[in-house]
Amino acid sequence: MSESTYQKMSLTQRQKKLESMIMCPSGRGQVYIRNFIEPHLRQKGPHLALKCKIREMLGIKDSVLEIEQIMLTCCRNPLESCDAYKTHAARQAAG
Repeated sequence: MSESTYQKMSLTQRQKKLESMIMCPSGRGQVYIRNFIEPHLRQKGPHLALKCKIREMLGIKDSVLEIEQIMLTCCRNPLESCDAYKTHAARQAAG
């Protein structure tokens, strides 16, 4: 997708596109407009973010990811790109 095509999309269309690109099972269905996740950030204006349930469960302080982090971690193989997912998978395997 070209940059101009992305810029022409509405926020909801961008959200759906990003949802379709996510490979991490924990990230699917977790992309929101950030104002709904963290209302105190309303002054920044609406943008997309992902609330990671694994990071939240592991007690990682930054459980809300910005779009750049989502693209670098959640839209790739999580066993290769996400330390939180690797930790969670190792704990699941250990029982």
